[in-house]
Amino acid sequence: MSGTGEHQPIPRLETGIPNLDAIFEGGLPKGVTSVIAGPPGSGKTIFTQQMCFHHANQAGRILYFNTLSEPTAKTLLYLRPFSFFDPKLIEERIRFVDLGVILRTKGLELTTNLVMEQLKQFKPSMVVIDSYKVFDDLAKSAEELRKFTYELTVRLMAWECTTFLLGEYHPEQFEHPAFSAIDGIITLKQRQQSGEQQRLLQVVKMRGTGHSRDEHPFIVTEAGIEVYAPSVTLRRKRIAGQRPVEAGRLRTGVSRLDDLLGEGIPYGSSVILSGVSGAGKTLLGLEFLYRGARDQGEKGLYFTFEETEERLRSTARGLGWELDREIERGLVRIVFIPQPDIMVDKHLLEMQQEVESFGARRVVLDSMSVFLHKIDDKRTVRDKVFWLANIVQNQEAVGFFANDVPSGSEAHTRFGVEETVMDGLILLTWEQEGLERQRYIEVNKLRNTGHARGRHAMSIGRGGVRVFPRLDEELPQMETVPLAPARRRVSSGVPRLDVLVGGGLLDGSVTLVSGSPGTGKSTLGLQFVLEAARQGERALYIGLEEGPSQFLQGAEALGLPLREALEAGTVEFLFLPREQLHAARFLSIVEEKIASFQPSRVVLDSASDIEIRGMISEELRLLLYGLVIRLRGLGVTSLFTLESRSLFLSDTISERGLSPLADNILMFRYAQEEGRLVPMLTVVKTRGSIHDRATHRFSIGEGGLLLPGSPPGAASPPSRKQPGKKRSPASKRGRGK
Repeated sequence: MSGTGEHQPIPRLETGIPNLDAIFEGGLPKGVTSVIAGPPGSGKTIFTQQMCFHHANQAGRILYFNTLSEPTAKTLLYLRPFSFFDPKLIEERIRFVDLGVILRTKGLELTTNLVMEQLKQFKPSMVVIDSYKVFDDLAKSAEELRKFTYELTVRLMAWECTTFLLGEYHPEQFEHPAFSAIDGIITLKQRQQSGEQQRLLQVVKMRGTGHSRDEHPFIVTEAGIEVYAPSVTLRRKRIAGQRPVEAGRLRTGVSRLDDLLGEGIPYGSSVILSGVSGAGKTLLGLEFLYRGARDQGEKGLYFTFEETEERLRSTARGLGWELDREIERGLVRIVFIPQPDIMVDKHLLEMQQEVESFGARRVVLDSMSVFLHKIDDKRTVRDKVFWLANIVQNQEAVGFFANDVPSGSEAHTRFGVEETVMDGLILLTWEQEGLERQRYIEVNKLRNTGHARGRHAMSIGRGGVRVFPRLDEELPQMETVPLAPARRRVSSGVPRLDVLVGGGLLDGSVTLVSGSPGTGKSTLGLQFVLEAARQGERALYIGLEEGPSQFLQGAEALGLPLREALEAGTVEFLFLPREQLHAARFLSIVEEKIASFQPSRVVLDSASDIEIRGMISEELRLLLYGLVIRLRGLGVTSLFTLESRSLFLSDTISERGLSPLADNILMFRYAQEEGRLVPMLTVVKTRGSIHDRATHRFSIGEGGLLLPGSPPGAASPPSRKQPGKKRSPASKRGRGK
């Protein structure tokens, strides 16, 4: 302590052993006397020699005393293969002294004198006695050994030497009287752990410093000993005096997944991708890196234990991704660690080094369950998961960690503790529905982020992962565009019908055509889109039951110029067969088509066909409500057909409660007259218009749907003056002023 009252830190020595200085919280205290204990073959000599040669390279001087355990020549012989061994340091910086002869003939007292003489001559800064256990065996009593050890340590301390006493000591011997004068105890041992034979290091005691008391795995390589101490080196970084800064947010770039993730994933977060085999974890993780590199220039690192780099590259090519290009650009790197070679603590530190040196902003581990599969203890698993999360947080990256769960299990993760440590949990599931496998995705947890709830449909195909958010998650965010108070009217394609509804349909309105089978609903839909084509506008016809060829045949039989409109590009036909389409995907597909084609009119034929594979009436109503909201927001005039369960005139318009969604409702039913069925039309509702309330007889013939007062062939052919002309919602609203 100085005169100012400030504490003077104890000087530290670098050990030269990776991560050992961190275990000592800054290096080995200078001048301490430590016992290096362990059974034969545990690595005591290599451990100590590595520190000696490192110290010698830093201008230190080392006296190394060999006792009866092993002669000096043999010690040097086995040190030569190690890269830290430098024969030029022998004698000049490191002196080996063999005490074997004097110990056998003269005993402890003369041995002590010889040690002191060597200290005076060589003036070392570090002393090693290998093995000190010999003195224990030669001492006549415990008191003699205690006295010998005490005198030796006092003299060494006077020379300010850092001393290592090696011996085959067991933990029960650490209370030996001779150890009372010892400053530190470091144990090396071997034990079966995590399914494999491991070498372990533990600092049991060390005066003058705080230190880790955990057991740390280590390995012996050509470079010497490498200690792995993730519990020390992977601690979360904290900068003293610095206030927490709001983390930025990451957008994954995966189709519609970001719609489920609110503002985005905070940088520094770790997210588990959990699911059974085949759920899509690998593909989602790979696409997460690919989209980040391609679209945002963010570096991504993929750690894999089962799939080689070439197999992952091949998978990416099959999906149409240019992952090879991103790897060549240096934005994506794949690190393959074969499953049998996994050493958890070793590879934790290697992952940290890879992430930091590469500068990764996106990290994928595929899979965490394979990486930790040798560990049975849940507390240990939790620690390892915490260290994985620390790697990501310290780098301020975002990590996706694949996690395999057994088929049929209700657990969200393999070990049951991972989700408590990490910031997010995304569940990937699939169910067999008929002949198809239907995939689902659910954001179960994402800290500090408002996110979508529940399951959402997902598919995997050319281009990658596609997510189809549920309507009840999306609709609260939608801002419906109110209809303008003064709007123009557009023709339905049937002049007489325009008269019945008050002069035509209001631009941007929704018309529901509820009809019995065969009454002409689809025919009206065709006339509706062909009228848009005649005006030089675009129209989209969505068919869920009949394909384009069937519609073309029907249109040509009625003399309707559908083929010409399709060829001119003013009408497009989107066929979504209900046998292949899951209802949850419907809205996303239609939205994408409307965004690319920009039609002024849309027909959905028929809304009833969306009700597939267990979709209840409320789900159908919600789905159509979502579509109506979007069409109105875009200023698109739409017509939905709906199959009625009633063949004849009745009081029921729609058994599914869809009437409130429509601005206009047309009811097509049959009446029996003189033993035959006669189609009848009733205008039930036209919002914002005075309409005819009578029931009218109509027929289907040349030109389409014909009402009394309609001239034959009322549907005009499409104009070729302005094919494919786009009309924006703004321009449509402008023309209504």
